[in-house]
This record gives sequence, structure tokens and C-alpha cells, in this order.
Amino acid sequence: MLPLLLLLLLPILSWGAQLSDRTDSDIASSILQKNYDNTKVQYSKSGLSGKEWEAFVQAQLHLPVRKKDNEHHRRQHLTRHLNDHHHALRQAHASAVQKEEDPSMRWMHFMQYRAKIHNYNLALKSIAGSQYVGDIHIGTPPQRASVVFDTGSSNLWVTSSECETYSCSVHNRFHHNFSSTFTDIGQQMDVQFGTGAISGSLGTDVFHLGPVHIPGQVFGRITSETGQVFLNDFDGIAGLSFSELSATKEKTLFDNLIAARQLEKNWLSFYYDVSGHSGIVFGDVHPHLYHGPIHWVNVNKRLYWQVELYDVTIGRHSLRRQGTLCPQVAKGKSCTLVFDTGTSIFTAPSSSAGHMLELMETLREPLCYHVADANGRQRFCFDHSEYTHGNQVQLMGLDVGAPKGPLHIAGDTWVEKFLTVFDHDSNRVGIALSASRSRRTTRV
Repeated sequence: MLPLLLLLLLPILSWGAQLSDRTDSDIASSILQKNYDNTKVQYSKSGLSGKEWEAFVQAQLHLPVRKKDNEHHRRQHLTRHLNDHHHALRQAHASAVQKEEDPSMRWMHFMQYRAKIHNYNLALKSIAGSQYVGDIHIGTPPQRASVVFDTGSSNLWVTSSECETYSCSVHNRFHHNFSSTFTDIGQQMDVQFGTGAISGSLGTDVFHLGPVHIPGQVFGRITSETGQVFLNDFDGIAGLSFSELSATKEKTLFDNLIAARQLEKNWLSFYYDVSGHSGIVFGDVHPHLYHGPIHWVNVNKRLYWQVELYDVTIGRHSLRRQGTLCPQVAKGKSCTLVFDTGTSIFTAPSSSAGHMLELMETLREPLCYHVADANGRQRFCFDHSEYTHGNQVQLMGLDVGAPKGPLHIAGDTWVEKFLTVFDHDSNRVGIALSASRSRRTTRV
């Protein structure tokens, strides 16, 4: 069974949230204080004094992310899958070289403060080092949810208490009858993923992301789900891509946040630190989270968070010059790079991935992504140790058909090195070296 991370890329709808069944009325009065206290504890470990902490809270609120249990077991599962997948890629690539043609492999998808807020940072935790989740709250009184924040999809789904399948029983579920602000829209939806399917209905309720409150948010309540993938440690997905990718005509979570004018800057930033201090920043990004400048790249289409991919190089080998950057794209032409926090590793079209894997395993040289817009080209590189885990290359083949594809994906492996900013105001992506890394990004 393919892991959750790659399931999340191509389905139109998003999925993630680990909801608690606790609905006591005291949660409503304590939720914001708990967020404040937890954040204070985290940043006190970073050496901030009391006065520095108070200044930080006033100017820059933090929403952390964290790791889940059973990491070793899930990492073993991912390792076994990549071993099998890489073996198939090598065979397909060898066959393609022998026949002097691209392989035709097709792989299954894995898949309030009333004043404007300068920023709020939500903590994240990692599931087996392959997926990051964070807490939000839904309804009145609030019910806690640990969700996957997915920039590769646009819809919002949570597990409903009405779902009685076994996979639902292992998750925390949202009890809509316990929320005084819930409204049932009465619209049913069925979604087929590469490794499973869900059914449910749409409703609205208030969503809380720390001090940020989003009333009347449309979301899906899952009442049935099939597929082993749903046994993973997540209960839903918070899609953060553009509304053009949404399966419904309703406003996305971030669209409603923008409409509420609660943030000074409509930015969303992800930073992952394998040591455990990971998070999402809503609003302006804190300069302590990155080194050097933020390099901006304009989005080339409002669908995914996608930019022009001019080239991929491994050492001195250029996929663009060799004509293997993207299938069905002419030699010397560009492709597309998608920044997707719902995908754990790097992906490439399977014909490209076979060639890349051979070079990455043989040469053990830096992997560089060259991106471009009207302002020029920039490159962002990863050493061999940064694109491998236990000497296993963190890459898989994934074919996305037209008109959305073909494309390459920069998943969580990217964010573990580069703080990545999603700017809804200017339709651009910002990239800066994470404070947890000391290697330098090179501009072309």
C-alpha cells in the first residue's frame, strides 16, 4: 500500500485532521490560553527571555507542528516501498535505454484578536518523518483536530462521528451535533483516490487556528471511507492551494481567511525541522526562522503552487539538455515544479525519475532545481545526504496527466531544508534557507 504522502497530491480534494472526541464546554474558554502556553514553552527552549517572549507574541504568533508516534515502523514501511519502487524504476529505465525510448510506466497515486494579526505560527508534528500535522479546532465549543496542511489540494475534509467503517474508528471524529454553530448544507460528495475512496456531505462551521477565527467555513464530513491508506495517523486534510483546484465552488480555508482581513500579509509559510521544532506561519514570517534573503519566484498558473522548472541537474548532468526533464515536452523546453506539503519526498514523471535515480545513486552529487520567471533564473540545491535517508534516494516516479501535468513535485524533503512562503497577495513562492540549515542557496 502506498503511503499517505503521495495520495494527497493528485486527488482534487484534501484530507487531514486528527479530531478529538472531547467536547466539554471548558475547552472553549481554555483553547487560546493553551495555545499561548504551549508556544511559550517551545520558544523558551530557544533561549528567548521573558521580555523577548512578550515582544514575540505581540508581533509574531506561532502555530507549531509535531511528530506522531510509531515513527520507526512507518519509516520502515516507506523504505520498503521505495526499495520496490526504485527496483521497478531501474528496470524500466534500463529497458528504455536499451530500446532508446521512454518507458510508459504509470504508477498509482499515493497518495481573535480583532486587530489585524502580524502572524501566527502553528506547531506541526511529523508522522514517521514523512508527514507533518498540526492542531486546529472546529465548532462551538471547539473540538480539536490534528490536520495535514496540504498545499497540493484545496478542499477541507474531517472524519465524522457518523462514519462507522473500521478506518474511521481509529481516528478522532467530529461530532456535528455537539456544535451549536454547525449547519448542514445537504450536499453529498464522493471522492475516488488512487488508493481508496471516501463519501460524505458538506456542512459549515467555525474553524479556529489559534487566534485566527474563520466562521461559516464549508468542509466535508466523511461518513464512509475505504482503503488501507486511511489507517494512517490522520483524520482529514486542510487544503491550502488555489481555489481553481477545488472540487467545489465554495471558498477555500485560506480564501475565507483573506476575506476576513485578519492578517497583515496573506502569507503562509512552512518550516520543518527534523529536531522537532516545525510549524506553519500565518502572516509575515519571523526572520529567526531562516538565513539570508527570501528568493521569490512567480507562480506560472493559479492551480497548484507551481512555478516554471527550467532544469534539473545532478552534478554536471542536465535533464533539460538530455531531453529527459519531462515526457512529451520538447528537448530544451521547461517543465513545472509543484510545491506540495501533502507529499513527503521528491517526485518526477516516471521516465525522468528513472534517469534521475541512476545519476543520484551513481554520482552522489548535488541535486539542483533551476526555477525561472520573468525576473530570471534561480537554483536550489540538495547534497547527497539531504536527498537520501539511510542511503535511500527520496524520489519516486509519479505520472500526472495533462492538463495538470507532467510535473515534478517538491515535497517535505524540500521544506526540511528551505523555509517556503506561499504569498496569496502576489501569487508567488518565497524560498529561504531554513535556520536549521547552514548551507547556502545559490542564485543563478
